[in-house]
Amino acid sequence: MIDYITIIGLIAGITSVVALTPQVWKTWNTKHARDLSMKWLVINSGSQLLWFTFGVLSKVLPVILTSSFMFLLTVFLITMKRKYD
Repeated sequence: MIDYITIIGLIAGITSVVALTPQVWKTWNTKHARDLSMKWLVINSGSQLLWFTFGVLSKVLPVILTSSFMFLLTVFLITMKRKYD
């Protein structure tokens, strides 16, 4: 059975992914990424890789899942920024 701390972590992770998804969706639909900061995208992707590493080493499932999805969304934004700018 999953404990309440893990449930809180999973809810926090889902909220983080849901918060970034509209930006990805808008960038995809408008084919416009000029307002996105490449510096922020690169720093954020590095941060997510570090969180993923921490999660794996600590065996914390919510951190592993959240950082994985956030990294993928950020890489997708970086790809669109390079393509549409």
